[in-house]
Amino acid sequence: MTRLDRPTRRSLGWPVPRPIALAVVAVLAVALPLVLNSSYWIAVCTLALIWMILNQSWNLVLGYSGVWNFGQLAIYAIGGYTAALVSSRTGLPWPVAVLLAGIGAMVVALVLAIPSLRLRGIYVSLLTFGFAEVVRLLIIADKSGITGGTFGLSGFPGYGLSDVEPQQRARLIYWIALAGVAVTLLSMYVVVRSPLGTGLVALRDNPSLAAARGISPMSYQFLSFGISGFFAGVAGALYAFTYGVVSPSLMGLGPMTLLVTMLVIGGLGTLSGPLIGTAVLTLLQAQLQTWPEIRLILLGVLLLLIVVLIPRGIVPLASGARARLSAWMAEDG
Repeated sequence: MTRLDRPTRRSLGWPVPRPIALAVVAVLAVALPLVLNSSYWIAVCTLALIWMILNQSWNLVLGYSGVWNFGQLAIYAIGGYTAALVSSRTGLPWPVAVLLAGIGAMVVALVLAIPSLRLRGIYVSLLTFGFAEVVRLLIIADKSGITGGTFGLSGFPGYGLSDVEPQQRARLIYWIALAGVAVTLLSMYVVVRSPLGTGLVALRDNPSLAAARGISPMSYQFLSFGISGFFAGVAGALYAFTYGVVSPSLMGLGPMTLLVTMLVIGGLGTLSGPLIGTAVLTLLQAQLQTWPEIRLILLGVLLLLIVVLIPRGIVPLASGARARLSAWMAEDG
């Protein structure tokens, strides 16, 4: 066997430059609603995109910071309620409402960070999960009409696309959510590649050494809570405007378990892990809608298999396989 030089290996399709791969994925993602004739599947893909934004934001705290914050869905819901209230009571354009929802959610996330970052381990999980439950119960118990109580809020203008033909409206909403995913991914890339991202990973892997090198756990993780909260609020606003309703069902143990499973399957602490895990599990869940009695059982079994067989997730497994393949190809024949 003779050694393949770099141009020959490229011509055989082995190493694909990352920018080209990203461009191909972007083109396919943009063209997807033009190929799908089913409004149902466009709606499923739109929901997957909204969850990708939420999971990318959550991954910054869980995966990169190593802080087990289980209050993210409350921040997500607060973003949705903020957008709905701004849209219904002020009539501001939807981009402004989405931005205000992100800012409002970020403020709440920063308030939650103050007590959370003074704790460690299981106590952080208990505090943040308790916070989410308190928010959910306060919304349910609200009698003033501000949050709509158990039934939530509906009837707000949202995107203002009611006059658009349904199929075209579904496509436009899909592209809005896709733009949100792209902006979130670019933002997370910048954060992870910045000194802030390096500091967060150092605090996650070796807190004592990182602190000795002058990295402040409180400052760095406080910032990660704020950034994560902003994008979670944006995701909540997009959900509210996409489906025209926001309710306490956004929170709770069931949705949290599903979203955490997506993160684990894709790979915590990776940029593409939340995207891949969310896409796989959303499509799988949509296929299992006709078997609601066994859907959660199958998802639980899948999570168990992933944890046992590939505990780091799909993306780290694929990256390791690619690295071994590249090393093998680099060897002399």
